[in-house]
Amino acid sequence: MTTPMALGQFSAGQRSWMMRLALVASATLLIIVFTQESILRLGVFQRLELATIDYRFQYRGTNPAVAESSHVVIVEITEESFRSLPERFPWPRTYYAHLLRNLKAAGARVVAIDLLFSGPDAYDLGNDDTLRAVLEETGIGVLAGKREADKEEYVTTSANEAFSNIFYPSYPSVGLVNIRNDADGVYRSYNTMFVADSAGGAERAVPTLAFAVLNKYFGNPPLTVPEILGEHFYYAGRAIPRYDAASLLINFYGPDGTFPHIRFHDVIDDTSVVTADERQSGEQINTFSDPAYGYLYDQTFKNKIVLVGVTVPEYKDLFPVAIARGMRKRENLMYGVEIHANVIENVIRNDFLRVEQPWVAALTTLGLVLLAFVATSAFREIKTRHHFLIGLLGFFFALLVILLLGGLSLVLFTKYHYVMGIVNAVLAVLGGYSMSTTYHLVIERKERMLIKSMFSTYVNPSLVDELVAHPEKLVLGGQREELTVLFSDITGFTRISEHLPPEDLVGLLNEYLNIMSRIIFRNDGTLDKYEGDAVMAFWGAPIPQHDHALRACRSAVAMQEALVDMNAAWKEKGRPPIHIRIGINTGEMVVGNMGAVGKFAYTVIGDSVNLASRLEGANREYHTGIMVSERTYELVRHEIMGRELDRIAVYGRNEPVTTYELLCPVGPGVTDDLRAFLTAYQEGKRCYYNRDWVGAQYAFEASFQLRPEDYPTLLHLQRTAAYMKTPPPDNWNGVFIMQSK
Repeated sequence: MTTPMALGQFSAGQRSWMMRLALVASATLLIIVFTQESILRLGVFQRLELATIDYRFQYRGTNPAVAESSHVVIVEITEESFRSLPERFPWPRTYYAHLLRNLKAAGARVVAIDLLFSGPDAYDLGNDDTLRAVLEETGIGVLAGKREADKEEYVTTSANEAFSNIFYPSYPSVGLVNIRNDADGVYRSYNTMFVADSAGGAERAVPTLAFAVLNKYFGNPPLTVPEILGEHFYYAGRAIPRYDAASLLINFYGPDGTFPHIRFHDVIDDTSVVTADERQSGEQINTFSDPAYGYLYDQTFKNKIVLVGVTVPEYKDLFPVAIARGMRKRENLMYGVEIHANVIENVIRNDFLRVEQPWVAALTTLGLVLLAFVATSAFREIKTRHHFLIGLLGFFFALLVILLLGGLSLVLFTKYHYVMGIVNAVLAVLGGYSMSTTYHLVIERKERMLIKSMFSTYVNPSLVDELVAHPEKLVLGGQREELTVLFSDITGFTRISEHLPPEDLVGLLNEYLNIMSRIIFRNDGTLDKYEGDAVMAFWGAPIPQHDHALRACRSAVAMQEALVDMNAAWKEKGRPPIHIRIGINTGEMVVGNMGAVGKFAYTVIGDSVNLASRLEGANREYHTGIMVSERTYELVRHEIMGRELDRIAVYGRNEPVTTYELLCPVGPGVTDDLRAFLTAYQEGKRCYYNRDWVGAQYAFEASFQLRPEDYPTLLHLQRTAAYMKTPPPDNWNGVFIMQSK
């Protein structure tokens, strides 16, 4: 044991490093204890980790190869099926016998019926005999069962369990449909089997539905289950990584609807079945057996696994899963039959997710804590008067490591199907960074507290830190930099204010400005000032930002998107909707402390600032929401989709400027319709500037048909029509002169 006297034998530097190592060890131990559920079941970190898994699924999206060439086809029992078939649901079991015969004839390899036949047929007991005979005759059927009693260890207690299926055990091809959710209520895992007590006290394993189907597919005996060995289940020559003791992690190929869906009544609609449509029309439709288009002939079911299940929400076979169609509530719901389909496809394709093992997570945590601590400490050891930059360097290093870890986790998940632990990794980086920062802040506390107290009246936190690091900036004047400035204004705010009581107007304005300010600060902007309902902000100072234009444009797009949600919320409260105009320009301007001695503000001035203000006002002419200058658009065109609006000479400025409208971020949000619209519109602009009025009119009309509500297109159509009648002079350069601010 090291005593205080023994510690005194070490030098100050040695004691410092021993203290740092102790902090690293403490941080590592705490993170491991708090994030490993097997050690301390807090739940919160587990839920966060589960949420990151969902994000990875959402980021990866739908697998188009599986969607187009899956081994599984779903025959769904829908509301339309209920209406189309003469008997009420639950149907006589002759329907399912008919379905099996038809699918066998169409070449199906396996047919699983995800319904519980827990009692005799409600129509005729002979129907059960018919279905039993067809099951034996076709040899392709798998039935669903359900465990009646659950315990924490997932063992049933009934020795003569029939699993809610009257055909078991005489027909042994039965799979259990029980599935378990994770701590946050989302279904991500899938049991390979359940263990049931049998007569005499022995245990027997019963496969879940997906593996019962796979048994039939691979030609295994009906009750074959995967073998558990170490961290894997072994089945059909495949090593399936274990998610926990009893289950695998489902590798979802997409949200609800990814697999082909065919309606039940269409599969049994042959010459022997009369559907409601056929009865009403008096004609035979026969979607299954028609030689021209019937499923019997079109290879839809050839060598396929067919899962039959109800896809009606009222039957409560609908579960929240790890992937969704979008971000709205309940868009992550998936029917149980589709969950089984994903698992079956995983096994056939040998396409599994591997989860990071606890010992790997522990080593990763230790390594990242050590990395963050040592790197941050090394930065702070640099001898310089720019202490803030050193602290900022450490912060950005930690942030960069976190971003790289996030990117790495996405790559590992998308490319290699590896589920890397994110929460413990992020906590490790933050823990190492925090320990190092705290250690050095304690040492420098007196000096930094003194400096902070001198400049605490500044509002912008980034400006405060910059002035702490650079006291010489507390003088009048400034320096010339290329920055990006944003102006926004509420359309018709005067009219709105005339119809609201003062207290309601103040509340509305405060809520609006608060939301807009958060967006600006989220994109690392400097909020310059409010003037009534107007907002002015800029990027690139006091902290240099090489992507200041992109940050400003992302803020503008986010502000317009936030306004949609805000208006929807206000509508419920009876408040009037508002619309905003935004102008953005990038150019040289003077930035610094402006004002009088003793009272000054950190702001920007110059012609480039005035141009941004004019562009905000120019939105009125084009009924647009975000107008930017040519220089700004050059810097963001690869990240933000936009279109050229016009060449204009703004009020009070003789030199013309080419303006653009921002539409949306480049990526999945750019639809084929939008691309077609922009292609036609841009062709119209080209013809317009070349004085090809016929070509311009044709192109603008094409774009207008795609977006009849687009006012800039309508405006150019009107101008083109006017120029066709009265062409502009020979020196016309396409510039439109604005007559107002």
